[in-house]
Amino acid sequence: MTDSIPYDIELTRVFDAPRERVYEAFTDPEQFARWYGPVGFPVPRDTIDLDARVGGQQRFTMVGEADPSMRTTFDGNFTEVMANQVLASTGTWQGIPGQESGWESNLRIEFEDRADKTRVVVREGPHPEGTADMGRQAWEMMFDKIENLFKG
Repeated sequence: MTDSIPYDIELTRVFDAPRERVYEAFTDPEQFARWYGPVGFPVPRDTIDLDARVGGQQRFTMVGEADPSMRTTFDGNFTEVMANQVLASTGTWQGIPGQESGWESNLRIEFEDRADKTRVVVREGPHPEGTADMGRQAWEMMFDKIENLFKG
């Protein structure tokens, strides 16, 4: 299934938490609000709509801390959901700095047991030309925030 989708970033991280707990961080709106968004662009809880089932909504808005008028919204639907194993979605980003119009994006997250830890593989894309590195950096920041979620 991943062969036909033009992902242009792939990241892997092992988290010191059981797979069910890591999956929940991606599907529970309260937890999602605590980690999603690169540094300086949090996602307020009241902007999140996550219905982790095939066809379910995946909507949220990142808001600039320094300038709250900077708002980046994702509006999509889950296309594949296997509890504690896979989350995949497709949707449209609006309000990305430097992008005049919205752009379609796909996301696939895989969760795998690694002893008492969880390996997460994130694939995302395609990104507009020249922005894949920005997407990769955002995920690296968010992975750090997820690690802190499990520590606290």
